[in-house]
Amino acid sequence: MTDNASGGPSLIKLGKLANSRDFDKLEGLWMEALGCPDYSWKELIPIAGQVGRQGAIDRAETLIDIVIGQVEEKSGSVEALETVRKGAEQLPSGKTLVAHLKRLYLSRYPDYDELADLLELLLGDKTPLSEIVSKIDLYAQLQPGSFVIDRSFLVPGKVESVDGQTGQVTVLFEDRRSDYDPTNINKVSPRSGDYFPALVLYDPDRLRNLSGEDAVAFVRLALDSQRDGKVGYRDLKGNITDLLGDKGWKSWWKDAKPALKRDPMIGMSAGSQPSFRLLRQADVYEDRLRRKFDHSKDPQAKLMQVMAYLDEISREEKNRTCDGCADEELMVHFGNGAAKVAVAVLKNNPSLALAGLALHAEVAARGAAVARPNPKAAGQVLARIPDKGALNSGLSEALLQRVLNYVRQAMPNTWGETWSAVLMRSGKRLCDTITRTLIEGGQKEALAAALNQAIERPSASPDLLCWLWRSRFSSGTSAKFIEEQELLGVTRIADAMFGLLDSSGKLYGMSLEEKHLKILESARVALATQNNRPVLGLIDDADRREGIRLKILIEKNAGLSPAMRTQLLGYLRSKYADIFIEITREWDEGGTIYTTEDGLRQAQDALNHIIDIEIPEVAQQIGEAAAHGDLSENAEYTAALEKRDQLASRATGMKNELTVAKVINHEMAGSDFVNIGTRVTARSADSGEEEIYTFFGPWDSDVENRILNYQAPLAMAFMGSRVGDKVTFGDDAEKKVWEILSIEPAV
Repeated sequence: MTDNASGGPSLIKLGKLANSRDFDKLEGLWMEALGCPDYSWKELIPIAGQVGRQGAIDRAETLIDIVIGQVEEKSGSVEALETVRKGAEQLPSGKTLVAHLKRLYLSRYPDYDELADLLELLLGDKTPLSEIVSKIDLYAQLQPGSFVIDRSFLVPGKVESVDGQTGQVTVLFEDRRSDYDPTNINKVSPRSGDYFPALVLYDPDRLRNLSGEDAVAFVRLALDSQRDGKVGYRDLKGNITDLLGDKGWKSWWKDAKPALKRDPMIGMSAGSQPSFRLLRQADVYEDRLRRKFDHSKDPQAKLMQVMAYLDEISREEKNRTCDGCADEELMVHFGNGAAKVAVAVLKNNPSLALAGLALHAEVAARGAAVARPNPKAAGQVLARIPDKGALNSGLSEALLQRVLNYVRQAMPNTWGETWSAVLMRSGKRLCDTITRTLIEGGQKEALAAALNQAIERPSASPDLLCWLWRSRFSSGTSAKFIEEQELLGVTRIADAMFGLLDSSGKLYGMSLEEKHLKILESARVALATQNNRPVLGLIDDADRREGIRLKILIEKNAGLSPAMRTQLLGYLRSKYADIFIEITREWDEGGTIYTTEDGLRQAQDALNHIIDIEIPEVAQQIGEAAAHGDLSENAEYTAALEKRDQLASRATGMKNELTVAKVINHEMAGSDFVNIGTRVTARSADSGEEEIYTFFGPWDSDVENRILNYQAPLAMAFMGSRVGDKVTFGDDAEKKVWEILSIEPAV
């Protein structure tokens, strides 16, 4: 093929003419080729390069010169300069190109004062023209005020000055300067005038103005400067805080967050501290939400998303950070979607169905064109939930709030019943909200019944009871209501609190389960509200008879902390000291076994082992032995029966002992005389050495470590003695004597 479809010479033909050195014919077709629409000058320049590589440099320059002239005439100096650059790649030693380079670079950068001298300096070098062009392009971007980076520095730099005669460029890197010349200028890489890290250092006013005028543009600028196109919340906050201060950040973030979330070219992650990234293509915020909703397989997650969007637009409308925040189409999609979720889960999860109906009704109330809510639906779904308190465990707190408000609106005459049932299972955060709403809504009777039930069954509503005790001594609507109720007197609530402490303490002591520990700790904190003033006030108001009752209540309570028990008993003693006088000699109580909590647990474990493991094993042995035939001479059978009787006897004895067992209390251990639960330091009269003895129960003894059973003869010799007393044990030659130096609690 010699010619192309338009009638002009083909590139193949031109290439063959260059390779065959038929330069005259090539030059004759050159102007015709330049006017051919089937190819551009960019495809002709390499053919001129072929001519140069054939040794005809002058002819090649002539051809390129013609191309430059044509391009400049038709497309202007910018594209003509690009033509010269391409020509320099083909003719590294071309001389006529130098003049074009000087003229076109000066035309391209008319305001660069040092460029003329730089061109003279660089183009006078014997380096191949293509390399010189690359260096000129680099210098052209290094005008004073431009930004650069040098991998030797951690921060970007700003060009301070350029010396055209020497080619020296001085760059400021925050508080340091570095000079570059044509030999090392390639160490720097130019950056645009919008390079964010450089603006932070050298032009903060520009960023400050931009952040105030257009938050989205500010973040886009930050993202454009990151190699991965991502910016974290902390970095963004740090930049804004540096520019606007802490208060400025809060105001900026409040306005910027909704705008950033809705920008189609910025991806914003979820959470209170989101990250940001540039998107490759526009993605409308509402479309993202719709896709997430439609693709979710979890009904509750769908409803949580609808709720989150409703909360979001409510906040933005309140803060006036957007005009017409809600997207009408998305609202309709979410509203009808919530109703579909309600229908889908109604059979297996009526609580969640109620939440779907609540959100559908909320969307409808905003005027969205959704299916009309059924006013009877709330009552029909609630009828499927016999225990209304179950709403608390089946829904998140946020969804539960929605459901309660929906029930109140849909069932104006009977909503108090549902709210009170939920109150019985609510945590302390919800208790105040629900009670205040019940009072203000005229549902006082339902509220009083719920609070009374919490007192009657402390373990069933521990959080509500703790809230009730604290609120009784606070101020506000709830406190006033509680004070007015005869059945909610301080003494009755206090007794319920002591009952909750005792039961949760015992349950935790037996099971060591985390759930019982949490209730126990919460009850302890609640009882100690206002630095124990309410419970101490209870003691202040008590007469002697009530004081005795409180003493028993406090002493035997398994949930009180030792410190609080000691404080309360001490305060009670200061008021009625005489009720503490009848201190018994616990070690002489024949019908009681005192022990530590650990000892009691070990004894119970040992009994359980006999009952649950050893006795069943022996029963199996009896059965196996009986299977061998004649029982009259069956030794294995006889031995198994004897062992069974022994285990049964042991188990009975241990049960009897556990029945009369009591845990050593702090009152006993804190006495000023040797008692069960005390640790004694005594000096031996024989050796003069100090010895330490601890007196616990029979299940705690460790003779090698001098932890003695208080029932042992040596321990009984110490019982009742005080500091300074002499203790004697044994007869005649085996008699030992100690002097008691100190007595302290061992529990």
